[in-house]
Amino acid sequence: MTNNKVLELLKTKLSDFQSLKTVKSHLDSTNKQLSEKYTLLKNVSQQLNKEEADLKKLEEGGLKAVFYKVLGDKEAQLEKERQEYLAVSLKYNALKEEIELLEFEKDVLDKKLTNIPALEKEIAQLKKQRAHEILQTGDSTLRSEFMQLNETLDFNIMLEREIVEAIDAGRLAMANVAKLAAPLRQALDWGRWQGGGRGMNRASMMRRNSLVNANRMLASAQVSLNKFSKELSDLGEKNMRFVIDFSELKKFTDFFFDNLITDWIIQQKIRNSLHQLGSTNDKINRIIQSLEIELKKTKEKHLLLHNQREQLLMSN
Repeated sequence: MTNNKVLELLKTKLSDFQSLKTVKSHLDSTNKQLSEKYTLLKNVSQQLNKEEADLKKLEEGGLKAVFYKVLGDKEAQLEKERQEYLAVSLKYNALKEEIELLEFEKDVLDKKLTNIPALEKEIAQLKKQRAHEILQTGDSTLRSEFMQLNETLDFNIMLEREIVEAIDAGRLAMANVAKLAAPLRQALDWGRWQGGGRGMNRASMMRRNSLVNANRMLASAQVSLNKFSKELSDLGEKNMRFVIDFSELKKFTDFFFDNLITDWIIQQKIRNSLHQLGSTNDKINRIIQSLEIELKKTKEKHLLLHNQREQLLMSN
């Protein structure tokens, strides 16, 4: 197929696809109308059943019928009930007709949209052929512009993927750091435990257990921080490191004495560690916010480059 034939066929198929997008929009509107009509029909149906029941009660007799008979206006009330029933009945039938027409229209639109997958596949294939033709064309300016645009688009796609991976790694690191802070807070709470004798020994034991748990969780938190650092390095931030230092705190893990000086020192170490974790998470959060801004810019550029490439594909 020659250059002009591929291009003309591509234009035709894109026009067909645009028409189907209009059909899709029409179908969405039809589905919305149907949903509203179904709800309205249900309400009118309930109203119709009520009017029918009131009319039957009046016609067949009963307390209400006797009441109107005594007053001498039973026939007038019957006529009123019949008119109300008729009005609701007409509204119900009109709604059913509207729904039937909308359902018919929906079926027609659904059948038209069955062509979309095949059309998308055909357009994608024609675009590949057109791209190949441009790369083989004798127009060096067009070929050079198309190649450069493809390279820029590929780089932008890779950059977008790297930013997303960095954001995901950062969020995981923040979650692990937050988990790590939990046993430290528990240890701090046990440090404030008031009492004496066996109760104080139990407080010391529980505080020690909390610190042991924190030390166990430290490794997984540091791994996630290292992963975040690596993702940032892939984006060009080579010197971004996050290290949680529990070395001073670890020295006190195996030494617990029930006296105020040791207790105060341990609590200070725990507070320092919590402050370190909070600062780390604040730093990660600021970086993630910056990455999200960059991701938005990258996506906008991606769309711009994609549109430019589409325009080149359609150029003569």
